[in-house]
Amino acid sequence: SGELNRRRFGKPVAGDSPRRSIYVQVRRNALDPFLRIFDFPEPSTTVGRRDATNVPAQSLTLLNDPAVERYAAAWARRVLTDVRLTTDEQRIEQMFQTALGRVATAGERSAAIAHLADAQRHHEQLLETAAALRREIAEHRAAVERVIEPAREQLAKRAKTDEAPDSLPRPVARWEFDDDLRDSIGRADASISGNARLDGGALVVDGKQGHAVTAPLERALRAKTLEAWVQLDNLEQRGGGVMSVQTPNGAVFDAIVFGEKEPGQWLAGSDHFVRTQSFRAPGESEAAGRPVHLAIAYHADGRIVGYRDGRPYGAGYKSGGPAKFAAGNTIVSFGVRHLPAAGNRLLAGRILQARLYDRALSDEEVLATAQSGGHYLSEEDVLASLTDRQREEVRRRRTTLDRLDDALRSLGPVPSTVTSQIVWQDLARAIFCFKEFIYVR
Repeated sequence: SGELNRRRFGKPVAGDSPRRSIYVQVRRNALDPFLRIFDFPEPSTTVGRRDATNVPAQSLTLLNDPAVERYAAAWARRVLTDVRLTTDEQRIEQMFQTALGRVATAGERSAAIAHLADAQRHHEQLLETAAALRREIAEHRAAVERVIEPAREQLAKRAKTDEAPDSLPRPVARWEFDDDLRDSIGRADASISGNARLDGGALVVDGKQGHAVTAPLERALRAKTLEAWVQLDNLEQRGGGVMSVQTPNGAVFDAIVFGEKEPGQWLAGSDHFVRTQSFRAPGESEAAGRPVHLAIAYHADGRIVGYRDGRPYGAGYKSGGPAKFAAGNTIVSFGVRHLPAAGNRLLAGRILQARLYDRALSDEEVLATAQSGGHYLSEEDVLASLTDRQREEVRRRRTTLDRLDDALRSLGPVPSTVTSQIVWQDLARAIFCFKEFIYVR
């Protein structure tokens, strides 16, 4: 593939490093799985001669291992960008020389040319199939939303009160995202950036550009609580922020973040992770199907405690905080971990309501405010408000969506476009699986 790092000496490296395996770190209880497949000697006992096995796991590994896929991609790039190779036949010949140390036979050259044509057709068909499935999925989801959203909006309007009960903790800022982005308590009104929008009583952010940013806060913050109701577009996203208190340039921030360090985990995001540790909580499994209530309390002594649906989320921890946020030089953002809005900092989902407190709420206070409603409506509540005919339509379309989602997942990775790189990468992987390549004598 051309990826081999020929540097000599140095510290031990991980098994997926492009250095020679003599430099791979060896731990008897954690041997590199790829090398073990290919008869890596067991360090727990004396090995007088290296085994030479022939097992299906070796071919399967070369077909499916992510490192092999990366090397195949690198090899394809190397062949396609070599200015000395101007025809497909020359490229094929070069690959045989590189991998097997010999010229390709006439039959192998013909088979390789046919393989490239087959790979081109396969990826084009895969792309068309995936596009058709996505269109059908989008149509059914839109049809479900046309039934569900009006009912959800009506229920939310009925459930909402203009003022919170006196017994609830009072935030210093509150954003309800009904018809505007106004702070209903103070002057920290928000404005939309990118293609975020208000829809159905929520701020909708797409994980690409859309987010919202408030005017500077008029008070300083140290101890504080961030609170939001949010529904995610999917549980696979990594690193997007629901709500963040930050300096205007994003250099210092505290945020409710999803999946940044561990997939499926909520965490208290911070600049360079200086106040961030895992809550060691169960992975999120429901937030793509319904809104969840989230809160993170930052105590004056540095303790950080997370909450989900009013209950403690995993275990709190002691940080080096709290961070100091100055009056007039602090903003709140929604849908982005911190500014500038780029990369995986952006969230994909619906933020239904958010509140900011200038102190750390107690367990009892978080439970009370979570149970006060916000915009949370259970799936059962919404379905119960529909007619029998509407419920049957939702059930039927969701059954179809499950089938379509399964069909799309079964396709595996689908490229956004079919390129020469992808086609030649397929040939590179095929050569990796030649018996002559695997069982070197």
